[in-house]
Amino acid sequence: MDFTIVTPSLRQLDWLACCIASVADQEGVTIEHIIQDAGTNGFKEFSEKMKKIWPERQGYRRVMVSEPDQGMYDAVNKGLKKGTGTFCAYLNCDEQYLPGALAKIKEEFENSPAIEILYGGFLVADEKGKLMTAQRPVKMFWQHVATLHLPNFTCATFFRRSMLERDLAWFDPSYRVCGDAAWTADRLKARRKTGSLPALTSLFTENPLGLGSRSEAQSEALRLRSLQSVGTRRARGLWKIVHRARKLFSGFYFFRKISTRVFTLESPVVRRPLAGLASPFWSTRIRRGS
Repeated sequence: MDFTIVTPSLRQLDWLACCIASVADQEGVTIEHIIQDAGTNGFKEFSEKMKKIWPERQGYRRVMVSEPDQGMYDAVNKGLKKGTGTFCAYLNCDEQYLPGALAKIKEEFENSPAIEILYGGFLVADEKGKLMTAQRPVKMFWQHVATLHLPNFTCATFFRRSMLERDLAWFDPSYRVCGDAAWTADRLKARRKTGSLPALTSLFTENPLGLGSRSEAQSEALRLRSLQSVGTRRARGLWKIVHRARKLFSGFYFFRKISTRVFTLESPVVRRPLAGLASPFWSTRIRRGS
């Protein structure tokens, strides 16, 4: 298989239907989609429904597992270990891939064999499907990720299985919200070769029912920061300036005309148009001080 896509699941079957559809309709690649559910009521019946709507075919298989886990990152690890794909990613229930995304990612990996982690751009919409922002991938450095925030989201993050298995680069299940930031900081510290694809690959839904409260996220971010050296922590202001300068010089702050198709809660089987002039500014994150 070209790709192993893992989706951790818990009590979000409506969103999960859109996520599954966005993986199932990818073309030009072979995919195994592994859904790791932690025990949602009705999951078995939902699985049977998905078999009828999105049956397996040559080059596409889906594994839907319901078993206890120790949180989202433990579920992601379980799914990754079940998979065999050359390239790996995880996609949460309320996230999805845009049309043709995985073919673009595969082509970029094949054209750049030294790259081990690849970041694409992503759109953000609210739970009603209203376009909020378009986020270009930015070049990251571990000091910023470990002490401030993770700018490139996992819905548009892809990595080689060879790196995952060589480094034993599994996600730390002791985190419930910030395991992706801890994983990314560790990979950057280890100087793993990263690359970026300006194309938009994914949609992130700002879902008020998503995993993790604001207080829990803050607590885990403080934990991650506390693991860094005193000098690294004290230089947070410098890391913020460097990060924003990189965004400025990379053209991050330009508005972007969007025309694509996505699945919605009202249309989880057929993609609907999503278009508009997307701002690079994520207003709700700005208000929160992220």
